[in-house]
Amino acid sequence: MTYQPILNHLFEQLLMILAEQGVSSHQLFELPELGTFKGQETQTIERAKILNLLQAGAALTNDPTLMIRLGQRTDITSLGIFGFALMSCATLQEALKLLLRYESIIGPGFPFQTLESDEDIILRIYIDIGNPLQKRLLTELAFSQIIRIAQILTHRVTNQGELRFSHDGASSLQAYKAILSVPIKFNQSHSELVISKSIIKAKITSSNPVAHVIFQQQCEDLLRGLNRIENFSAAVRRILIQAGGKFPDINHIARTLHVSESTLRRRLRNDGNNFRMICDEVRNILARQYLAATELTVADIASLLNYSEPVSFRRAFVRWNGMTPRDYRQQKAT
Repeated sequence: MTYQPILNHLFEQLLMILAEQGVSSHQLFELPELGTFKGQETQTIERAKILNLLQAGAALTNDPTLMIRLGQRTDITSLGIFGFALMSCATLQEALKLLLRYESIIGPGFPFQTLESDEDIILRIYIDIGNPLQKRLLTELAFSQIIRIAQILTHRVTNQGELRFSHDGASSLQAYKAILSVPIKFNQSHSELVISKSIIKAKITSSNPVAHVIFQQQCEDLLRGLNRIENFSAAVRRILIQAGGKFPDINHIARTLHVSESTLRRRLRNDGNNFRMICDEVRNILARQYLAATELTVADIASLLNYSEPVSFRRAFVRWNGMTPRDYRQQKAT
């Protein structure tokens, strides 16, 4: 899956850094390893081009810290729905869990592993694509982005923890330290970020538990590919989730999808669905997440889901799940 706005932002920031170091986009595009980039001043970057692009930028600047600088240019809003999901988390620990689940929608997509000691959480990265230099560049970019995002979320810079790289870079250590606040070591057995448990509990200043449920569900849609327009049921589901319970009517959704209401109803029937079924499905998804992830009262949840009376919501919830909202919350708490 290619989450295009994120990749485009990465590309734009790289061009800006190159320009600041006296390298023009023309010089970049003229490099033979970039192939189809040749002669273009602007480009919609594809995921498959990232490795060659990063390597070309590093070669032109001869700057060992280029990827660290690029990661520090991360704008959390450029991460789209994932960025908003991060900002709505309660703590850095919750944000880390999001990262581990949804990292494939925000960049090249490579696995992390978490390890835990008495005092620290270790975020270890495994990259199995590209040549050794490209692996190094991706590793540095990924960890620099994570550090930057944590700083944005908590409005604090910390020197606790440690950043370890398996590659060699000791000769440029001071240049790395001038950009990053955390201690750095090279030639280690693994590339990993050591996070102090005293930091991982840090509160996120923009936390919003209600919005978090909605944004996380949208991340799920991105992860599963449910928001492709060919699938009208998925498109309707996406619009309703974004509405957060204040659901637009089917005519409004049809206009949003640039079809008539009758066409939309027919397409939904072809998917084995109808508008009311999808509304109930989305309400149930949101209701269960509100009950499990927040301390909102049943009355508050009913109001968020556009029910005029809590009793109507309770009846619907029992119909969907075979238990009351209270019983569901107690079950999830055990």
